[in-house]
Amino acid sequence: MKAYRPHLALLYLLTLGVFLSSCSRVNKRETLKIGINRITHIAAGQSVRLSAYQEYKQPSSDLDAAQAAPASEIRREAISPKWSVSDSSLASLSEDGTLTALKPGPFTIKGAWQNYEDEIAVQVVEDLPVGYLPQLSTRGTDCQPQAIALKLATDRTLQFYLSFGNDRCQDVKVKTIAPEEPFPWKFDFRGNTLELTESRGLIVTGNVHLDDGDVSFTVWSEGDGVYPVSLKNKTVLLTGDSMSEGIGWSMKKKVEAAGGRLIIQPWYSSTTVGWQAEGRMREYVERYNPDIIFLALGSNEIFTTDLETRAKSVRQITAEIGDRPAYWIGPPSWKPDKGIVRVIEENFRPGHFYNSNDLAVPRGKDGAHPTVEGYKSWTELIWNWYARIG
Repeated sequence: MKAYRPHLALLYLLTLGVFLSSCSRVNKRETLKIGINRITHIAAGQSVRLSAYQEYKQPSSDLDAAQAAPASEIRREAISPKWSVSDSSLASLSEDGTLTALKPGPFTIKGAWQNYEDEIAVQVVEDLPVGYLPQLSTRGTDCQPQAIALKLATDRTLQFYLSFGNDRCQDVKVKTIAPEEPFPWKFDFRGNTLELTESRGLIVTGNVHLDDGDVSFTVWSEGDGVYPVSLKNKTVLLTGDSMSEGIGWSMKKKVEAAGGRLIIQPWYSSTTVGWQAEGRMREYVERYNPDIIFLALGSNEIFTTDLETRAKSVRQITAEIGDRPAYWIGPPSWKPDKGIVRVIEENFRPGHFYNSNDLAVPRGKDGAHPTVEGYKSWTELIWNWYARIG
């Protein structure tokens, strides 16, 4: 018969307690917050799989963590939150985080996990060169980007931010004055380089050149600043009523500075009805084969009340343009119009109509046509608008 040895039993219990306590310390972590990997814009009809993470910190008593990294290092781990969307008419969101854009408009996405929440603002737009923004990719570097932001103000202040979400890879922060010259733009920081290579309106593409590799990006820029327009080898047609000729004086310099060629072809005293009746747009498209069209038309119809006929004319002119990029410059009404501005905007391409109704510029003796300085100011507004929508 074996003797009972209480001191061995006690030793066993103490050992077991230390082991369990150690396991508890290893598994214990301090969750700081959760986050959703940001998207800012998505094209209508497109889908994207969302992802989220928790940020946590291992306690200093965790021996394994202490050997692997400093106890203060913040780490990230993928999570599967409960998703929700603020406006289901604009976008649908499945349980696995698949977001599908339905129609243009702003909404928010919320992710909830345990006792934590995060939300992001998203804008659905008609079209994007890619399905959603931002787009991020790496080459050569082990640093994985988590968030990006770009902003250009009207005073040309440019701010860029790229976050990697860990202590090993230092975040990129650049604040500088943007040059008044075509792309590419290059900015040095900490011996590395930020390069902006191309823009389409507010959609900007570039690279961050790091010591150990590159991060390429396409991002939506915030702010009211304007990026350079590239019209290399492009033919631009500016046409319409007499207003088009006045705009052309200033626009010619801008188009040529951007590498393009401007054709100015006014039809004096013309109306939308006249353009439809004669197929004038079809004639000019066949004659000049322009890559881009600006149409300044409607000034001779601000007092008309036959709006149904005008709507039909605008739709016909739009059809004659075809799939070319085109931008309609609304009449700079010197008196309240009877509805022609609304009719043009509603029947032309969405987002491609410049409303000149509130134009405050010097006018000539007739009170309608701007002066030379007035045309110059008006053209500057039109060009900045065009540069922002691409």
